[in-house]
Amino acid sequence: MKLLSFSFILIFSIKLSAQQYSKELDHYFTALTELKNFNGNVKIAKNNTVLLDKAYNIPNEDKALQVDKNSKFIIASVSKIFVKYGILKLIEQGKIKLSDHLNRYIPDFPNGEKISIENLLFHQSGLPREIKDYEKYEHLSLEKTIELARREPLQFEPGTQTLYSNVGYFILHYLIDKLSDKGYWHFIQEEIIKKYQLKNTGEFNSSRSLSDFAYGFSAENGKIVPVPQTSINRFETGNYYSTIDDLYSFSQQLISGKNLRKDLVLKMFGKDSQLIQAGGRPGYRAYYHQDLKSGITFIFISNFTDIPFQKVTEDIINLLNGQPYRIPQKISRKAIEVSDEVLKQYTGKFALEADLSQVFTVILEDHFLYILDKDGGKTKIYPESKTIFFDNPESEDGYHFLSDQGGQYHLMIISTGVKFNTQKIQ
Repeated sequence: MKLLSFSFILIFSIKLSAQQYSKELDHYFTALTELKNFNGNVKIAKNNTVLLDKAYNIPNEDKALQVDKNSKFIIASVSKIFVKYGILKLIEQGKIKLSDHLNRYIPDFPNGEKISIENLLFHQSGLPREIKDYEKYEHLSLEKTIELARREPLQFEPGTQTLYSNVGYFILHYLIDKLSDKGYWHFIQEEIIKKYQLKNTGEFNSSRSLSDFAYGFSAENGKIVPVPQTSINRFETGNYYSTIDDLYSFSQQLISGKNLRKDLVLKMFGKDSQLIQAGGRPGYRAYYHQDLKSGITFIFISNFTDIPFQKVTEDIINLLNGQPYRIPQKISRKAIEVSDEVLKQYTGKFALEADLSQVFTVILEDHFLYILDKDGGKTKIYPESKTIFFDNPESEDGYHFLSDQGGQYHLMIISTGVKFNTQKIQ
């Protein structure tokens, strides 16, 4: 279980000039890169003024890791922006409505009479995050995806909660394929890639060769290594590649309303006037943040997995809004001794609240705790306090054991700055 090297010095931001913002943003990403926590391209603008537009490369590493402004990256779930756009374009064409229910298009889909298109679009369908055991499949047709999605039980009543769901977006992908005249990919090419002149964006799986392609890397046992080829070819919603300039160009053209009716453009952003989508898979990280109220557009694409994702995205937005943020700096955590009697309280099986199929087993062995993931991976963790543990002394990420009112412990995993709550199941 990989966690990342990352620490910070606190800085309080004040209102800066555009030149000062540019300098501070570059300072931040340079520090991050020197700590081997970022490799990729960044573009940041506020109120249509570009503040940062630069490629960052981890020094003294494999030349294949290096990127430049022309590099094409797999953008993983950032492609959901295009799926969302595709559904809204079909609405403009009168082929579907947000209020329509899923059973209108897939008659035998369980609970289809309860799940609206709007529920799917905004992750309120009740469907789980992933198809069960999706890792077993190297490729899935849209029809097979729907067949597997039918087997997934609802996590909650549609429309009552929000839970990020890749399953829901597989279904939207399928609907675009069925409702557009010549299928999903032709529709996306005509309505997005051609109309927005995204000359360096496409579907990776259908590309025979791709110039300036940024191959994905990750950190393993302190070394930066390329990811397996099987991680590159995936069946996700489009498996798109793109460049930083194409994504930024799309963001600027989108709000013009030239290619999509303005009221539908605003639906892209939701009630908070923000269009935010993160993407990640082995070897790649991508982030798209566009805020109509603040005027901030912040996009990065990376061919390196081990980025403190949550902290970076929070820090940069805080910096731009004059709020406290922290410049990356190396840290070193120290382990203490904790008795077996205390450690034994934390053993058991824990399932992620957001995806109950993801189960972690905590065991006590030779006076240390180990965490086993569902694939059998075994990670030794060290106590920093009686309840806080780490597996990498140069990382702020780790494992917190929290007790409820009844004295029962559950595990909170912090990975790339993101907190994942679990519930004890055994």
